[in-house]
Amino acid sequence: MHKILFIFLTLPSFLFSQDKADEILNEVSKKTASYSNIEAHFTNTIISEAADINESQKGVLFLQGDLYRLELKEQTIISNGESNWIHLIDENEVQITEVDEEEESLNPSKLFTIYQEGYKTQFISENSNLYIIDLIPEESGSFIKVELRINKKEARIDGFTLFDKNGGKYTYDVNLFKVNQSFDNDFFQFNYNEHPNVDVIDLR
Repeated sequence: MHKILFIFLTLPSFLFSQDKADEILNEVSKKTASYSNIEAHFTNTIISEAADINESQKGVLFLQGDLYRLELKEQTIISNGESNWIHLIDENEVQITEVDEEEESLNPSKLFTIYQEGYKTQFISENSNLYIIDLIPEESGSFIKVELRINKKEARIDGFTLFDKNGGKYTYDVNLFKVNQSFDNDFFQFNYNEHPNVDVIDLR
């Protein structure tokens, strides 16, 4: 009886937290959809005690619809919506694959809309600058939770952390955010003229 009573007492607060989270994320969705493109400079930190990993790297992500370009120190990943190019800089090699919709759920183009499908939402807390919202996967997978950090003033994602089943954390913090810029027509394709001696591995 006490357990049933506890469930009924906590249920209203849970529903309130979900409604508030959805309300905030709806505003984020509207704002994100209003941009023609996005340029985000970020820091990615991976912490895993099980694998003895604690490392960070910086990168830049360019988004335009389903097109993206992810620039990291050791590689650049580009997609024009049909093909993906993975340029391994130190190896002077580029791998080409077809876009696979079934494997694209966490591709870079989804980073600022990750919450829109496959998650239950829960409002956790807020301060003067940020809302904290948790995403709980509806289906079991690699990650057990995603923590979103929402910029109140700009109604956009300032960062997020993915938590895996082994206690690992994958954190992305946005350091610089630009929108509505002009990109060349071939910006979201690999430029072979800039890399004339690159080793091409076509896996399509």
